[in-house]
Amino acid sequence: MSLLKDTEDAKDAVHETFIRYSENESQFRGESSQKTWLLVIARNYCYSKMKKADRANVRIDDNDPIMYNPEYDVGLTLKAAINNLYHEQSELLFLKVYYNYSYVEIAEITNQTVENVAIKLYRIRQKLKKILETQI
Repeated sequence: MSLLKDTEDAKDAVHETFIRYSENESQFRGESSQKTWLLVIARNYCYSKMKKADRANVRIDDNDPIMYNPEYDVGLTLKAAINNLYHEQSELLFLKVYYNYSYVEIAEITNQTVENVAIKLYRIRQKLKKILETQI
């Protein structure tokens, strides 16, 4: 959902992830946890879907209709700030904050070095801070 920004597309991604997992289960070498492998399959599927949408010149809608409620102001402000991030940035933030993965696990999932993940997450936090400061 954090990548595709659409509930139905996210449901399709989950479904397709488990289909691909079951079709390729024999190729799992055990170099990572099965959970990490599933996330890599899901991530690859989502990026593939987004590339196809870009090629077809179709825009994925990321505007959720939410009725106004003062209690949602902070959440909406943060959501607006996160929507200003690139897909890779929001993915890294989502893996760290929502799933509470370690830098090592995020590096495995995204095929990056641990140092690169740490630097990118630091820069993402700084960017969010600047965005939120300008919205207040």
